[in-house]
Amino acid sequence: MNCSQLFYSIDESIETLHQRTKLSDIVLSKGINKKDEVIEFLKAELSAAFECKVEFWLQGSYKSSTLIKPVDKYSSYDIDIGVYLLFDAEEEEIDAQDVKATLKDALESYCQINDEAKLQKSKNACEGLTFSSFLTLDTPIYYKSDLETKLATDKGWIDSDPRAIQEWLTNYYTNSGDRALMKRLVRYFKAWVNVKWQGTEFKKIPSLAINVLVAQHMQKYENEDDSFIHTVLSICEELESTFIVSNPLNGNNILTMPEDAEAFAHQKLDHLKKVCLNCSDSTELERSVEFSNLFQHYFPQVELDPSSGSINLPAVTTVPEISICRYDKNGKHVETIVTNSVTVKKGDSLTFTICNHSDFNSFADAHWTVRNVGKQATDANDIGHKVSGRTNESHKRDTTYTGAHTMECMITYNGSVIGIQTINVEVKPATTLRRKRVFKGGRR
Repeated sequence: MNCSQLFYSIDESIETLHQRTKLSDIVLSKGINKKDEVIEFLKAELSAAFECKVEFWLQGSYKSSTLIKPVDKYSSYDIDIGVYLLFDAEEEEIDAQDVKATLKDALESYCQINDEAKLQKSKNACEGLTFSSFLTLDTPIYYKSDLETKLATDKGWIDSDPRAIQEWLTNYYTNSGDRALMKRLVRYFKAWVNVKWQGTEFKKIPSLAINVLVAQHMQKYENEDDSFIHTVLSICEELESTFIVSNPLNGNNILTMPEDAEAFAHQKLDHLKKVCLNCSDSTELERSVEFSNLFQHYFPQVELDPSSGSINLPAVTTVPEISICRYDKNGKHVETIVTNSVTVKKGDSLTFTICNHSDFNSFADAHWTVRNVGKQATDANDIGHKVSGRTNESHKRDTTYTGAHTMECMITYNGSVIGIQTINVEVKPATTLRRKRVFKGGRR
């Protein structure tokens, strides 16, 4: 097993971390249509409100081609639309707060004619919309004169030029292959942030900071996993000494966050560094399992051979024996089996239980990771999730998407993997009609 190919392959039909972080074409096209619709609405509304020409410029992850799937089907991805008023607002003594308020009024008007959209809670540096289709639109608003570009915030006008920083990122590497690698590494880093910050209230490491860090610390190796490992180690070393990422254009820190959020980030970065150090001197299978645990459902399923108790992992001593209780869509019990492969109908539910849980330390944790595969799951923005608990706890899952999916059970104790098992789940359509065979006669 080549761990590098689990990160990236030129064959796009292969399940890789790169492929599993990419947004579905359907989901993205819906977002683009909404983005275009909002731009057309704001162009007319704001031109009339400010009596000036209004321009728009996309920025952020969409512009830099580093958008990734949200962490789960309940989360959203962001498209940032920069709104530019082409006049000198300060010279005309127009307050930044009034400009933001006018933009918010325009967005509220849009919501009145589009029931898919809701106003976001106002942020210091932008207003925005949230849609029911996995999408968030952020709309920072600027004025642009011949001499300067400034951003409207709750505290006034500030210097900000996202076009210049985007140009800096675009031109940091001249080779197209290096640029592509940089974007993939950014997506991997963002996927890690998504899963490690999921369910917390702490501020995430900003996307712009991730882009700048990866650009400045990118390590190029023949294997993609080595590039990720050594890029991460270089980033962690810098952030350990000083938790600052300077804007390359003006020197301002773009990694500012509250003290508790910074402490949380250090904790997660320390763990990331430990994993990468472990992986730098380990077998392909050991690396794959480590990264599977690190990236959770974003990472493709690692293929294991459980016929041997150790499955070639020195730390693994026992393979979990998984009992599966299957119920149909009406809740009627269909079967209970101990297996590593099961075929079910869409709408069935499955309850997974570790039969030999007494073979593990009572303080060990069981991590159940669902990995959904296929167009239905991708278009529903639901490639999986992870739930953790004790080894004696059962876990119920519904079957929603046809195709071949997996349920991985990983047992950890004191930070080490001590058991792992994968259940292959083939989901068939709920109803299959058999056509009556009609005899049409033999050939002459």
